[in-house]
Amino acid sequence: MEFKPGFRLSKIDILVIIVGVVVAAASFSYSSVFAFLVLFVIGHFFLFCNIIRMSRSSELIWSVIFLALSSTSLLKGIPSWSVTALISILLTVILVVIETRKSSYHGVAWQKVNPGLPEWFSTNISKGGNS
Repeated sequence: MEFKPGFRLSKIDILVIIVGVVVAAASFSYSSVFAFLVLFVIGHFFLFCNIIRMSRSSELIWSVIFLALSSTSLLKGIPSWSVTALISILLTVILVVIETRKSSYHGVAWQKVNPGLPEWFSTNISKGGNS
């Protein structure tokens, strides 16, 4: 595995973002809530995968909680969409703080936040150790 910390952006990432923005724009006149949700999820995808480079388990925690909240908002109207968004944003902040405190943090500003990353990487990844 190659040591490539920091911001990243692949062609697939760009495609997902473009498709998400197009879908949100096309659906806005039908449902502004749906358009918002598409942008909300795409924005989190970009934050988690490209900026913070969050661990899979943290991404899955956010996804499960967001799906549960948005499903109950859609089906029961409880909580409201604004509460669902607020809880999801609060969860995002918590997960970002947890992620940036890990010795394996390799997202944006890793040099300031986690200056020991090169040593951690050489010990745990490049020599086949477990992370």
